[in-house]
Amino acid sequence: MSKSDSTLLLKPVLLVFGTVFAAIVVVFAINGAVAFLGGPGDAPAASAGGGEVRDLPGTWNGSKWYSEDLREQEFQYKNATAGEEVNFVPKKMNNSTLPENENRRELIREGRAIFANTSNEMPEHVGNDLSCANCHGGGDLPTTTGMVGQDIDMIPLVGTAAGYPEWTGRTQRMRDMRQRIMGCFLRSMNSPGSEEGVPAYDSREIQAMESYMVWLNKGTPSETVPYWRHIEKPEGDEKVPVSEINPVRGAELYLENCASCHGADGQGIEGQYPPLWGADSFNDGAGMGRVYTSAGFTREAMPYGAAHTFSDWEDVQDVAGFMNAHKRPHLPRQPKDWAAAGAPDEAVYYNRTQQRLGYEMNPMTKKLMLADIPIDDSEIDESVIPDNVERYDQPLRNESVDGSWETTWIRTYEDVDNSTSEDAANQSSVTAQDAVTTALATEQSTSETAS
Repeated sequence: MSKSDSTLLLKPVLLVFGTVFAAIVVVFAINGAVAFLGGPGDAPAASAGGGEVRDLPGTWNGSKWYSEDLREQEFQYKNATAGEEVNFVPKKMNNSTLPENENRRELIREGRAIFANTSNEMPEHVGNDLSCANCHGGGDLPTTTGMVGQDIDMIPLVGTAAGYPEWTGRTQRMRDMRQRIMGCFLRSMNSPGSEEGVPAYDSREIQAMESYMVWLNKGTPSETVPYWRHIEKPEGDEKVPVSEINPVRGAELYLENCASCHGADGQGIEGQYPPLWGADSFNDGAGMGRVYTSAGFTREAMPYGAAHTFSDWEDVQDVAGFMNAHKRPHLPRQPKDWAAAGAPDEAVYYNRTQQRLGYEMNPMTKKLMLADIPIDDSEIDESVIPDNVERYDQPLRNESVDGSWETTWIRTYEDVDNSTSEDAANQSSVTAQDAVTTALATEQSTSETAS
């Protein structure tokens, strides 16, 4: 066969192969488009084994509640002797529960010590007289039971590590567990009032506290939230509008139910019960400074040892209003919280909330001032409660008192600069920050605490 004859034969062969290849490409393209655009009525694709391929979900869930039905049982199972349905058994710290690596063991032990007695273990970073155990139970306080973070009548930390990293609306960002702990220092521990401010992201202390929380988490299913996590707040008809919360009635209830432990001046008993307001308490950016949050905690955990005494939602909201009408340290960066969404109504120490509700100051503070009840750490008794307590159920926006947004401020610091970040990770080593994940956004407007 001549060269010209073979060339003539090759051309139709190439044409056939080219046509077939193009057809295959078109078929794959059409199938891909159908798979991408197909609706519920489309037939499922067949697998290589002859079975059906299961469709993937269009959306992915986040953390889910673990035994969510228990959370709906009000207080029935929120205690250490929960009965037949659930029994909360605190984990013991011993050789069988601690990791084999001695360095990890030591970090966990250190973390436990810090959680138990934070203000004594880290005085250079704590600007008040509080410890983690005041909210999470256990520790060195004689009035708490069990190992720190494992008291079911308080806010247990068991299993909570499974929920991190998490989204926080207060700062519009993701935060990991270390950042969450640092947020507690910034707010609940009032680190701006301390000598050195918020501990660094990669400090040994923060790593130790993280290690302890991870140890408490062992045995919890991944990405599940134990039913005791998060404070249950009033909802629906149970929620009293902020402007109608009555802190004057709350003062009366406080004297009856709370003053025996926390004092008629709200300053507590050193080494036993924490101060609820004043220079040695949490600052005005802390989670407990929000009335629905603190009301939920009061209802679930107070009085300590006789939890659930306050079963009525209106009562605990009035008590929370009284507690959060008082002066406390001001967090410098507080105005940057909820920069996008705006602070919620329960955040009564926030200027934008006050303005939105039609007040020139904290509405709880204004009502106490109208009733001539002290808002500082002065002692009170029944003689300060006015006869007409019901009057303070009203908003009383148009009544006049001498005060402003700054009326509740206590400045316990001057030179410590924590005004731009709850997340001191930005000022720690870049290597430590990168080790977490680039998905954890840097602090733009802070977190809580949880806190």
